[in-house]
Amino acid sequence: MSLPHILLGMLKEPQSGYDLKKAFSNSLQHFWHAELSQIYPTLKRLEKSGLITGRVGETRSGPQRREYRRTGKGRRELLNWLKSGPLTGTERIGYLSQVYFLNELQDNSQVLDYLLKLRHHMDRWLAVLKDAETMWRKADARYPDDLQDSDFYPQLTLSMGLRKVQANLDWCDESIARVRRRKKNKRRSA
Repeated sequence: MSLPHILLGMLKEPQSGYDLKKAFSNSLQHFWHAELSQIYPTLKRLEKSGLITGRVGETRSGPQRREYRRTGKGRRELLNWLKSGPLTGTERIGYLSQVYFLNELQDNSQVLDYLLKLRHHMDRWLAVLKDAETMWRKADARYPDDLQDSDFYPQLTLSMGLRKVQANLDWCDESIARVRRRKKNKRRSA
């Protein structure tokens, strides 16, 4: 996936870098994370290449803010990206990298502690996604299948996020149970 292309998709209407960061935190958090330190340099590159334009926007109070908007060239780039087909490949999942090497701890109690912390994280993440779905359902009687196209496709990503995080939570529960069984079996055989 490409941060520049995601930003192009988000910049149909003028937004500041801060607005984009809020959108990442509120709407895209279940599949993409970006910090302001990534967003602003990417916006500058997109502007330099003519894919977006930036201008100082009006504010009622506080410092002036620069707002960006996709250009025709930027829209064509976004459409080419979308038409290129699904971007698939190996996902980088940091916690699975750690799980792969948990044997290095040589202590099932520490392994259980790790997995319980991971489970807690997944549980909180799922709660956030469920809250977002509940709020959306209450705010729009057309939810989910009769939403306007501009909301329907983002809802599909929320649906995937809910399923994925629930699967992660189920995996945590299964892994915790398996580690507990191993711990119990090791005590018996000792």
